[in-house]
Order: sequence, then C-alpha cells, then structure tokens
Amino acid sequence: MNKRQERIIKLLEDSGLWMTGKEISKIMNVSDRTIRSDIDTINRYYEKSLIESSLRNGYRINREVLSSLPLQITPMIPQTPDQRYSFVLQELLRNKEVNLLDLQDQVFISGYTVDNDLKIIKEKLKPYDGLKIIRSKSTIQLKGDEQVKRKLYKDLLRQETEGNFLNLNGIVSLFHEFDLLRVKDKFEKILADYDYQIRGMSYPMLLMHIGVYIDRMMHHNYVDTIIDVPVNNSLEYQIAQDLFTQLSKELPIEYSDAEVRLLALLMMGKRSKNYIDDIIEWNGQIYSVSQLVDSMLQAIYQEYGIDFLEDQDLQNGLVNHVRAFLERKKRKIGMENVYLSQIKKKYPLVFELGICAAKTLSTSIDSTISENEIGFMALHLGSAYEKRYSSEKYRVLMLFPDEMKFRTFSIQKIERSFFERVAVVDLVSLFEETYVKRVRPDLILTTLPLKHELEIPTVQISPLVDQDDEGKVFSALNQLDKQRNKERFEHLILDLFEPAFFHTDVCADSKESILHQMCIPMEQADYVDAHFESSVLAREKLSSTSFQYGFALPHALNMEARQSCISVAILNQSVLWNEYPVRLVILLAIKDKDRKLLRVFFDWFTEVVSNSLKMSRLLQAKNREEFLECILED
Repeated sequence: MNKRQERIIKLLEDSGLWMTGKEISKIMNVSDRTIRSDIDTINRYYEKSLIESSLRNGYRINREVLSSLPLQITPMIPQTPDQRYSFVLQELLRNKEVNLLDLQDQVFISGYTVDNDLKIIKEKLKPYDGLKIIRSKSTIQLKGDEQVKRKLYKDLLRQETEGNFLNLNGIVSLFHEFDLLRVKDKFEKILADYDYQIRGMSYPMLLMHIGVYIDRMMHHNYVDTIIDVPVNNSLEYQIAQDLFTQLSKELPIEYSDAEVRLLALLMMGKRSKNYIDDIIEWNGQIYSVSQLVDSMLQAIYQEYGIDFLEDQDLQNGLVNHVRAFLERKKRKIGMENVYLSQIKKKYPLVFELGICAAKTLSTSIDSTISENEIGFMALHLGSAYEKRYSSEKYRVLMLFPDEMKFRTFSIQKIERSFFERVAVVDLVSLFEETYVKRVRPDLILTTLPLKHELEIPTVQISPLVDQDDEGKVFSALNQLDKQRNKERFEHLILDLFEPAFFHTDVCADSKESILHQMCIPMEQADYVDAHFESSVLAREKLSSTSFQYGFALPHALNMEARQSCISVAILNQSVLWNEYPVRLVILLAIKDKDRKLLRVFFDWFTEVVSNSLKMSRLLQAKNREEFLECILED
C-alpha cells in the first residue's frame, strides 16, 4: 500500500464513524474515484473487508477485522483546529525540536495551514510567561522556563482527561464485545443486596478494572497470581464471587479463584494491606512494593510537578498492580493490553505519565517493562489525575493552635454547613508556606490573625463557628465561585465567539429574520447542518428565549451542532421577540460532547444579567473585540 492508503486506514480508525468518499477525498486532496480505488486496494491487500462500504453512508472501518490484523499503533490524527493546536504543543513539550515537514505529514495539512496554526498557538502561549516558539528553517522549538512548561503540560493534561476517566460513558466505549452498562447494573444490584457502599470517586476505576477482567477472560487470559491471599471470608470476596458467577451465565467466560481474590482486594482499597505482604522477592533481591510505588510517584512529581503522593486509592491500586506484574514476570507470563492503542492515541499525555512511572520501576528492579504494562499504569494515573485535579469542591486548609479545644467541633460544623462546596484537606497548628504551597488550598480558615504572602483567600473565624463566621465563609466561597466561573469562561467559551459569526448593526424586523441571518453563515461554514435553523425555531415555539433585559438566548432543541460555536447579533434597533423588545441575540450552537459548556456559559451570563452597566456596554459594542473586552472586565 502507498502512504495515502495507510492514511485512509488511520483516518477511518480514528473517526470510528461512517465517512463519505467526498469527505475523505477532501482531506486527502484527491478525487472520489481515487478514494474508491484506494479502498479496493486496501481490502485486497489484507484479503479481508477491513473497510466496509455503503451506498448510503460511505465507508467505515471494520473494528473486528482491524483487531485481527498486525497493524502498527499510530498517533491519532487531529480532526479539528483545537486538536491540532494541542497536538503541536504536546510534540513541542515532548521533543527538543519538531520538524515542520514531518508535522504536515502527520496531521495531513499544508505548510500554509501550519503557519496559520503557529500564529494561533503563539497567541495561546501568551498566558505562559516567557514561553516562545522559535523557528529555524524547517524546525520549531519551545523555549522558556521549565516550571512554566510544566504548567502548560498540566493544563493540556487536564483538557485531555477531563470527563473521560470519571465518565462512565467514556469507560464503556473502551469495551466492544460486551455491554459494561449491563454489568454495572448487575454489580450495583449485588452491592445493594449486601448493603455494601463504594466511594463515588473510586467507582469508575473499579468498573474499568471489572471490564478489563471480563474482556481478558473472554479471550482466555487468566490471572494466576495472588492466589494465596486469605480473603475468602471477607464480604468483598463474596460480592466478587457472586458477580463473576452471574456474569459467567450470560457471557462466554470462565473465571478462576484468583480473579475473585483480585477484585476483592481492589474493593477493599487501603484495607487490602492487611491481607498482602508488602515484601516481595525478585531476581534474588528483596523489595518493598509500597516503596517501589512511592518512588514511581516521586518521579512523576519531580518530572511533571504532579503530586499523587497523598492519593491512597492510587497507591493501593498501583501496589496491587506492581505486585501482580512482578509475579507474572517470575513465571514469564505476558499480559496483553487490548486498550493500549486507544490509550496511546486518545490520552498521549496520560501515557507519558505511565512511561515516567515505568522507567523508575524498571531502574529500581533492573528489568524491562512492556508497553502493555505501561498502558495499565496509565489507566490508574489518568483516573487519579482527573479525580485529583477536576474536583468541583474547594480545598480548605484549617489553621488551629495545638491547645484549641474545639477543633473537631469546628471542622464538623464547616463540613456540615458547606459539604457541597468544600473539602477540608488538612488541619495544621502553624502556618508553613512550603507546606501550604504543596497542599494547594483554595481557602484558608484560621482562628487566629494570620498574614502571609500567598495569593490564597484567608478568613478568620471563631472556634465555635457562629452565624457571622458562616457568613464570612459563604462570602469567600462566592468570590471563589466568581473567579472560577471567570477562568472557566475565558478558558472554554471565549474561543467560541468566532469573528465570522459576530454581527453588528443588524437590520431585521422579526426574530425569524434575525435567526436566518445568523444561521446561514454557520451552515455555510459546516458548523451546523441545514436543519439547525428549524430546530432553533421549534425550540422558540416551546418557550420564548427572550428576556426583559433586552436580549435573547436562542438555541436548538438538541445539542446537534457539528462544531460548537456562539453567534452574536447586535441589532441597530430593538425587535419585538415575543413579549420583550430585544437588541442583543446570542445564538448557541453546542455539540453533544461539549454539553458542559452550557453550564459554564449560563453561570457567566447570570452574573452579566445582574449587572446593568455591563449589559448596556455589551449592547454598545461596535465589534467583536469590544464585546470580548467588555466580557473580560470585572
């Protein structure tokens, strides 16, 4: 096969959906006829229908055939400009320099597009003090302070993991041969029968492990380690045995006692330490498994500044995994990771964390570690990262002197009064700047006057936490909410206000005319389909989206945009929109994958509506720049 045909396979594999010949030909810059010929060549080359065809839908990769072929794992092709920007930044962070010709070849774009992308990427780097892209003929480099580079890395990592490792639908999509949602329902029923509770943040990772066990057993790969762990009399063992017994009646699996024991240990969390000896022998040397794991997490902290050292769930999971890994190596048993390709493609930065951990472990035990094992470590680390850095609750550090008698009472009252908004991460007797920086609290509560140089809100409260104190904490949390909403808005929403969809001095005599003028450019740019406008009008029939403050927020019945964007129209004179005269129209086009943006948008707009001065300034904006400048003002 030629290079273009290999690219077609990659493109369809990454898409996972039906694509028409016309869509593929545009990306490959060849004719429809050439694409038909290429696909015929691909299927003849492999002597199987690797690519399915349909007169109505076009072409789609056959995943069953794909999994049976010895295809090399390749990076995911960025499908959107934002994915390209992220891809380029990741390459710059991972490599000392990036060859621009190789970059064009990797993402199927022209040199002109690369130049335009680099201009936008340079703009995106402005918040990262001192980071610059240096170009030298056909290569580019990222120059700047290492600490600032780490901040960029963590921001990209946060974008990569957000909603994937703690999102059940994301986990379910990993498994193609059985329905993990049905397994989940069965598991939850068994848990209810035993009146057994699992902490919410641990649940997604536990389900992922159950899915891995089932998939492995369906392919006749069985765990034969940790069989001597005495957990038979535990409640977790009974639950795990019931689950596998019931599943074996519906799925083509046979389970061993080792699988039951392993799942029981995972359910136990930190209590599993009571059943497992921390010491293990490998190649004539004695190791502490927990110390091996600690050194792996220390390496990640030193290399990337990401602190997992206090994450007990992660440590327990990795201890169990490293122990099982060493037992397998003793017996020379390999363990295939059927998700390795997806992990490397979809979560390359998470995979980098796995590589860092594996390198440290490899050095400690003086033995090689396969990509399959790295992939499993990456699953643990991705879940832990999302849990650690995506929590909605504010982290609160409480400062009490040693002799304070009401410490427990005060903590309980704060947690009881603000349980939905805060998590008390630690209680200290003295303020130590180095430690506070490491804990990274969002708010400090202290019973004594406290001055410090850190930019962390600090509230003095009384030991008994009376109503005045609650009012102070409530006010501080509201300020944090306001700042968080602003940061989220700037990060997630501002880029959606595209210049092509920003209209000023619009002349119209009805809401239908306004919406038509706004929808046409979006449809021409292929951000929405031809039915979007009618869907918006259908939504208006259900309930008007105009408000008495002089604006309207129309949107479609469903989140059915092809690409998320926000269109703005500032009218030259008010138009009656149902019962209210309207001069500002903000049309939302959000795709289903970006549904979280709605909450961020409405959190922001709620504040705007309550600020009449800001509202009037938005209405007076003469162009997009003035409009966005007004948005960013406090």
